[in-house]
Amino acid sequence: MELRSPLAPDGRSIVFLMAVFAAGYLLSSLLRGITAALAPFFGRDFGVSPAELGLLAGSYFASFALLQLPMGMFLDRWGVRAVMVGSLSIAAISCLAFAAALSYPGLLWARLLSGIGVSACLIAPLTAARLWTPVPMQQRINSWMLMAGAMGLVMGTLPAESIATAFGWRPLFAALGVLFAVVAVVIALRVPRHERSGLPGSGGVLASYGSIVRAAYTWKIGAVGLFNYAILVAVQTLWIGPWLTDVGGESVRGASLGLLAINGIMLVVFLVMGYLSPRIIRSPDDAEALLRRFTPLGIGVLAWIALLGPAAQWYHFAAFCVAAWPLSVTHPLVGQRFGPGEAGRALAFFNLLLFVGVFLWQWTFGLMVTALSGPHGTAAAYQLALGALVLVSAVGYAAFLALPSGRPSLASAPTAARTQDGTTP
Repeated sequence: MELRSPLAPDGRSIVFLMAVFAAGYLLSSLLRGITAALAPFFGRDFGVSPAELGLLAGSYFASFALLQLPMGMFLDRWGVRAVMVGSLSIAAISCLAFAAALSYPGLLWARLLSGIGVSACLIAPLTAARLWTPVPMQQRINSWMLMAGAMGLVMGTLPAESIATAFGWRPLFAALGVLFAVVAVVIALRVPRHERSGLPGSGGVLASYGSIVRAAYTWKIGAVGLFNYAILVAVQTLWIGPWLTDVGGESVRGASLGLLAINGIMLVVFLVMGYLSPRIIRSPDDAEALLRRFTPLGIGVLAWIALLGPAAQWYHFAAFCVAAWPLSVTHPLVGQRFGPGEAGRALAFFNLLLFVGVFLWQWTFGLMVTALSGPHGTAAAYQLALGALVLVSAVGYAAFLALPSGRPSLASAPTAARTQDGTTP
């Protein structure tokens, strides 16, 4: 059965609601990347090894990935408001649990719960954009959502490290829990209620994804998510900080400043591309062309960093993140290639592949560094581990080029959506 979308808010309300969604995504990104800046605190208080740090950071993505399929079905069935309120409430609880943890296992379980709590913070706003706005505007909303995410990553670097140094990391996580709860309340009060609708086939979560899994395009674009995009996120949200301290010899404060600069640069990139994207990405075909032309540039910069080794500084990683920017067009592209009634599930399945990859590459990188440091030394271990990620990235890009499109549907959003007062936004 085709999804019956909620009445679209008017233009001014859409701006407000997207700002609220952006606040939720900012908090989720802060929570996602904060382990890189706070890694020394966890090492001091709990004696975590690189492998344990990789598992701690990656566990967020593992639980995040496990919830993607249910969240996609819930979005298509019950809508953005119900899903966001429920998930952000769990995020608030997870932060409070993390603040109260007394051991590494306590941190790990709270981190797993946080991945569940923020599992809809990007796909829910993008599903709303798919239903409420025309195609060019969806890429703008995506860029500005990612700008909010970059702002969260900025706040998760030097600001978070400074707060943890002055007041302790536990009060920091407690405050995050309160902020998640506030965003959940605003969404509950202001986002339109969704009209409940059935999904094709009633055989449960997995059965509802049959059309998504059978679409050849799912696996073509999924290769980019599982390999290329996942490696970008894995490096940016965890391993840049340890590289700068363990390989480059930076202090904790110096590494935090480097992370702050990187994420500040990405914030500007997403801001600028939010303005430009409706002009340069007018259709899904434009987005695919961008991926084909520029993905090799990001892979090349990552290989350059691996070769530089101890000489690689924060600005080399910044160059990698900027070069890999075209990967960010994938989320709206996925939603546009599927019909409105499948948008939530299509985005969720892509996110599943993406964050399974992030968990896999973050943890594997940590395992490789731990295993190789003894025989080869710390710097060489990091270089070899990063070189392995370069090879995996090349495999993902080759799969994207080689796999057939099999485009599942004509997925253009309506040029205008019906608003609460019957007009168009």
